[in-house]
Amino acid sequence: MLESAAGGRYYLPAFQTAVQTAGGRETFRTDLSDDGTLTLYLSAEPPTGLAGTVGTASPYFDGLGFTLLLDASGGGTRIPMAATREGGNLWRLTTVLSGTDLKRAREALFDSTPNVALDITQRLHLAAQQTQAFIDENWSDAAIRQGLLDAFGGIPIDSPGTFFSMVSSGDPEYPQQFTVLDGTYTARIPVPPLPGYRQWQVDWKGRAYNYYQDNQDPARVFYAPEGFELAKGPAGVPTVSLLQFSLPDGDAPVDQARATFRVYGLPVVDFARIENAAQALKGRLGVTPRMVSLQDAHTVRTSFTLYFPNAQATASSPLVQPDAAIDLGAGLRNEISLNFTQFRALWAAIFSTAPENPLFRGWVDVDLLDGRYKERIDFNGRLPKDLEAAFFDDILDTVTDSTYPARFSVRTVPKAFAGPPEILELDVIFPGKAVTLTPSNPRVDVVIERSIRDIVIGKQNPEDYPYRLRVVHEDGSVTCCTGTARSDTPNLWLSVDQVAGCTGACA
Repeated sequence: MLESAAGGRYYLPAFQTAVQTAGGRETFRTDLSDDGTLTLYLSAEPPTGLAGTVGTASPYFDGLGFTLLLDASGGGTRIPMAATREGGNLWRLTTVLSGTDLKRAREALFDSTPNVALDITQRLHLAAQQTQAFIDENWSDAAIRQGLLDAFGGIPIDSPGTFFSMVSSGDPEYPQQFTVLDGTYTARIPVPPLPGYRQWQVDWKGRAYNYYQDNQDPARVFYAPEGFELAKGPAGVPTVSLLQFSLPDGDAPVDQARATFRVYGLPVVDFARIENAAQALKGRLGVTPRMVSLQDAHTVRTSFTLYFPNAQATASSPLVQPDAAIDLGAGLRNEISLNFTQFRALWAAIFSTAPENPLFRGWVDVDLLDGRYKERIDFNGRLPKDLEAAFFDDILDTVTDSTYPARFSVRTVPKAFAGPPEILELDVIFPGKAVTLTPSNPRVDVVIERSIRDIVIGKQNPEDYPYRLRVVHEDGSVTCCTGTARSDTPNLWLSVDQVAGCTGACA
């Protein structure tokens, strides 16, 4: 305990590294930023020997110095740190590292027990009373011992007891006098590790998989999924993937429709692989590892890249999807907007077996510790062909309209009814709607609603509108044939030859 000339009581603080939490979250801790700024937080506490006895005494902070020591066990590089008192007993220390120092610090601080220390010095100008206790306690200090001997004429004396006896007998006031000391107190504390990992590899079915051991909780080991697969959503929950079509107002052709496709990627994890890795790592780590999804790790950055078609759907290129929501444990979600040509090409690719077609394939890039570790996880946007119709129906948004209209004026000439035998009526039957022409009414206007599903699933030409022509004769016979109307030809003419040649049986 120290006492000032004015009677104030002080103690020299003992420093320890500090981590602050609030609301269950850390608000500050040791940090090494991208620009090389290393920040340490220290807490100044009473020394262990004074704990609980300091009373009104205050910590004495004058003369403090802080030095970072890389390769502490080998007496390596010393780097001064600037210190700022943040209030109370909290101190913030900073230094900017670069070049080799930065590289060495990064490598060391991500180890579970970094070979990095902080040297703390405090220079003091002290007046110490020359009591026998002071002399006995400090006689082993060569500098103090020599100072005391020099003040007594430099006579060599080996024993502190002999020295005190001689000087106090010659000067009875000696024990009440003070000697002035310039002292430096030193302490060394370890620098805690930065949150980081140790990478391990374990083979599984001929492939090496990476695993990441938490350097602050060595029993915790993180794993990444093998990949992501296109799916409706996680098992047992409502569909996540969603398909919506927006149609232009009026009678615009279907190729002006747009599709919004909300995609879900299911993380694929073979838990037999994870169990195998846990057993293999148990022998290396000396503890039974807790295998945890890499999603729960710290300082993880992810991005999703997808092969996307150009506007004409004649080629595709990889594009980063900036709005993708990526959860390595729960799944990948991404929403894309496409014109109708792009959507048809993408939909065909989903159910394609051509390995050379990259369209709607992609990957998730995982970056740990500012690029120190990297993973690339494939996204497979392929489904079996026999699931096409069911998948379309399951993800289609039934709230929005997925049909589009086409207007036709169905016409013929009076001569088409002449026969023989004479024709009573011509029925033109489209899917979902039919019109009838008679000698007295040889023209009928009709609006046909066409389902986008027919085009996507049925692979029909969006310009073609198939119909069946049914010819009812005066003699009671009925014949049928098929034809196709085109939306770019709004007048559907039934020619005399077409009607005369419609002689097929009606199913």
